[in-house]
Amino acid sequence: MFMERIWSRGILGGVLAVFFCTHFALAAVEAGGILSFGNEDKNIVLYIQDPGENYEIQCQIGTSEVEKIESHPIAQEAVPIETIILLDNSLSVVDKYRPMIRTVMSELAANRMNGEQFTIAVFSDQIEYLVEKCTDYAQVKQVIDGITYHDQETYLTDVLYSMLSDMNKKQNIENKAALKRIIIISDGVDNKSIGYTKEELYGALEKTPYPIFTLGCTYKKNNEQLKNMFALSRMTGGESWLMDDVSDPMEIVNGVSSLNRALKVVVTPKETDCDGTRRGINLIVRSGDKSVSDSVEMTMPFVTIAETVESSTEELSQKPLDEIVVTEVVTEPAETKSESPGELSGALMIGGGVLLSGMIAGAIIFLRRRHEEKERFVRADPKTDQRMNGNGRKHVTQMADGEEVIQKRSTMFVWGQEAAHTLILEDVNNPIRRFEVSLDTSILVGYDEECQIHLDYEETVSGRHCRIYGINGKIFVENLSQSNGTYVDGQKITGAVEIFTGCVLKLGNLKMRVEIR
Repeated sequence: MFMERIWSRGILGGVLAVFFCTHFALAAVEAGGILSFGNEDKNIVLYIQDPGENYEIQCQIGTSEVEKIESHPIAQEAVPIETIILLDNSLSVVDKYRPMIRTVMSELAANRMNGEQFTIAVFSDQIEYLVEKCTDYAQVKQVIDGITYHDQETYLTDVLYSMLSDMNKKQNIENKAALKRIIIISDGVDNKSIGYTKEELYGALEKTPYPIFTLGCTYKKNNEQLKNMFALSRMTGGESWLMDDVSDPMEIVNGVSSLNRALKVVVTPKETDCDGTRRGINLIVRSGDKSVSDSVEMTMPFVTIAETVESSTEELSQKPLDEIVVTEVVTEPAETKSESPGELSGALMIGGGVLLSGMIAGAIIFLRRRHEEKERFVRADPKTDQRMNGNGRKHVTQMADGEEVIQKRSTMFVWGQEAAHTLILEDVNNPIRRFEVSLDTSILVGYDEECQIHLDYEETVSGRHCRIYGINGKIFVENLSQSNGTYVDGQKITGAVEIFTGCVLKLGNLKMRVEIR
């Protein structure tokens, strides 16, 4: 039995050593490569690894060349970086690793950048924040020295996925694309049989990456779990260390601190590109005779472009009718006396104004009637039921064809006081596929190119699979597919059903999570 334990430990050490060497060589992002990205106001922010001196940057959004690009070291920012340490404080992180862990954490805090914020959390089945966004070394050090370890189950994948979701939500609310690095210290083991998968976690990181540095502790036969954890570093541009192979804690500190030399690149896209859709962004960084090209896919900022509308009959047809104001021209009766040429010219101008006003008024009446005919549609008597979701009860109105509706479909979005909603559909099984459109008009979803949400990567989606639209502040989905149908939260619909944030639409074999803003 003793020889078997020695043999198994030898094999485990060999496998981990080979994997670690291979992984470590591939981990770091190349100088000039993209570390993280996000939206900030109307700009796109890209954080890149330090390319050295005398560098040049070019950027392309889709096929459009960007004209305005600014860059500077993150050290010039008021908050250059936020360091988030996520520590597994279960007993599986055994005693021999704990002094090294405490030293690494303390040295990272001691060697912090000016203005750097520290967040330290421990986790089991949930995450517990011990200190958040703190710049005071004494307070951070006190928290580090007070960490204790407990007999508990740990769910790294679920905890990290939830933490990333919270970080993304806060970033969207704050509209500030700050650089964050995550340091995970764990044995990598997930004990939860039902929860988020590592593929779902990888998908979330691909959509909004944060550089992740991992420190792995061996415990029993956890080589597969460590491999999965180290993969987080490889895919996000961080580095990883096997604690058994580290003799000097400053090796880890210096590796993590390499991110302190990152650059913040601010890209200002053209207004025509700021439509809220996902687009490819290609960045080329040249330094000396070396050129590095890196690309990401991200959601563009959303900017409403104001247009000047002239008072021509053709353009009036494109303007909401309730916004058209006709100014009546009132003329004074002419005196019965001879008129000079100048007075005659003035009278002709007044008469022309009256005639023009009459023509405009006639055009408005014609357009209003045509608009009302165009906007009519029918439905059956509403039938309501109650369904439960993760957020509690929600009211679902189901409709089919039959009865004429008094309200027009465009009332809320065109004539009403409320702004148009934004619809987001995200592939449940592949979150990097995310579609964002404005709901100012009816939206077609399907396989065909004519659809505003074009799902041509799934063959079970019909050409025109469903239609999504709004009525008086409510959002509905209407099935158009005769073959595979449309499902809302697992229930097949026959007409139109009201949908909410959190609903899941099933189109053929494709599941799309709904978000409405």
